[in-house]
This record gives sequence, structure tokens and C-alpha cells, in this order.
Amino acid sequence: SSSQSFIPSLCRSQNNLGRSMMRSLLLATCLAAASAFVPPSAVPVGGAQSAVTMQQRPKVTQKAKPLSPGSNYPSTKNIQKQASGFGSFLQRFQKTEGKSKYGMPIFLPNGNINPKYLAAERAEMAANQKLNMKAEAAKTKKMKAKGTFFLDDYIRKKVGNVGSNKEYYQSGR
Repeated sequence: SSSQSFIPSLCRSQNNLGRSMMRSLLLATCLAAASAFVPPSAVPVGGAQSAVTMQQRPKVTQKAKPLSPGSNYPSTKNIQKQASGFGSFLQRFQKTEGKSKYGMPIFLPNGNINPKYLAAERAEMAANQKLNMKAEAAKTKKMKAKGTFFLDDYIRKKVGNVGSNKEYYQSGR
């Protein structure tokens, strides 16, 4: 009878031992997982002696080239306009209540869009298009005067005379 009472108590003690091992294994796993997600800035690298030195930021001037050190891509009032003035029409944000930038309400009291507002908007877009065409014509004229508009001008400047013009073929060389 004493051997019978010994076996259940042995099983019970092994069961408790298994539970405590499982708990400690679970705790160790949780700690390992938590330490894996610590941000790198919180992990000390060289101990207390290593001091973090701040780098000097590069000086950015008004005429900084795009994406040069320290500068972001330069922006303008209207990001859809090129330096030449050519670009897409980008409407300024306006609130629906009150007067628009054209001096009239966008919506009529009955909820419809104000036709005068639409006409003013179309007139501004047409004026913008005329301005674009004028700027592009001026740019083309300037490039033609400098001799940089046509492809043969570019080739003549970069490569030299390659014998593809009229007088070359008529010379009989």
C-alpha cells in the first residue's frame, strides 16, 4: 500500500515540475521576443563613455541644386509650373461659402454652380494658356538665336561637322 501512495505523489511532483518548466520556458521566450523589438537607439553601443556627436548640417542657399546635400527638391508657389512659366492650370483652394477669388460666390443660393464663376474660371484658364504659348514661343526663339534648338545644331557643337548638310553632298567629296 505504501508503494501505491508513492506513485501518485511522484506523478503529481513531476506534473508540477513540468508546469514550472513550461512557465520558465514561456517567460524566457517572452523576454527574448521583447528584447528583439527594442529600437536600435535604445541599445547602448559603447557604454556610458561613448558620447553621441551631432553632425553639422550643410548650409543650404537659395540657389541650391535639386537634391544636393541638405536641400530638398526646391518647390515654387505652383508645383505644376516650370521655370519657363509653362505648365498646367492648378486651381487655388477656395472655400465654398463666401466670395471666390473672382469676387463672386461659387454656388448660387439654390445649390447650383454659379455660371458667372465658371465663365471667370474659363477666362483665367484661357489667359493662362495664352501666357504658356507666349512663353514657349519666346523660349524657342531664344534657342534658335543661340543655335541650340535644332538637333543638327547640337550635333555640330558636340560632334563637329559629320557631313550631313547640303553643301557636303554637293561638293562631291
